[in-house]
Amino acid sequence: MQLQSLKAATRASGSKGKARRERVSGNVPGVLYGGGQGPLVLTVNAREFVKLVQTGGAHAIVQIEVSDDSGSSSPALLKAVQYHPVRGHVLHADFQRIRLDERIVTLVPLHFFGHCKGLVEGGVLDYQLRELEIECLALEVPEKIDMDITDLGIGDHLYVSSITAPEGVTIVTDVERSVVACHAPRAAKEDTTVAADAAAADAAAPAADAKAGDAKGGAKPADAKGGAKPADAKAGAKPADTKAKGDKK
Repeated sequence: MQLQSLKAATRASGSKGKARRERVSGNVPGVLYGGGQGPLVLTVNAREFVKLVQTGGAHAIVQIEVSDDSGSSSPALLKAVQYHPVRGHVLHADFQRIRLDERIVTLVPLHFFGHCKGLVEGGVLDYQLRELEIECLALEVPEKIDMDITDLGIGDHLYVSSITAPEGVTIVTDVERSVVACHAPRAAKEDTTVAADAAAADAAAPAADAKAGDAKGGAKPADAKGGAKPADAKAGAKPADTKAKGDKK
């Protein structure tokens, strides 16, 4: 990676109002830290900074030239950029001091290439990782790392372990992490789910009918009617008692 140069100037730290005035005047407030030194509050030209990100990426390696304090100039790694959530312009930038003769850990973008077999079959790609964490010398940081997805079929995954790093570069990201997968189309998944639900409903129907039949045949109303018959009450007293009284006369 080519070391780019970025002009900067020190600024007075303080309230948010001072940082806002820097943005209004066309600058980006930032901070340079690390390397065994204290933080240095900076301001850089907004256009130059956007150009840096466009050419060097979100984690560009840069030589910061501090115009009013040359002793503070240093190679640095762009660590973080804060953007306005609505307007999208840059609000703040963080730089970390580095040494060009020491290995650093940073992130590089993944570049996917090849005509995916799963897409031809109607599948849908699911990108689960867009950047890779690596370790190498600052000037050996690649602009991107390639990954071939030609043989990726429906239901397949590609993992970090299948990535070949450039010479001198060590991959720090867990090798078991999934990078990209190819899934079946959503419509096909929904059809499969509906078919499975219908099959489950058909299987449950005979059992439900059997339970309903048991409930109907458990107690019959005939038992209640057959308990005591009114004929028994009528047969209890006979007219023979009346005739017995007539014999006494």
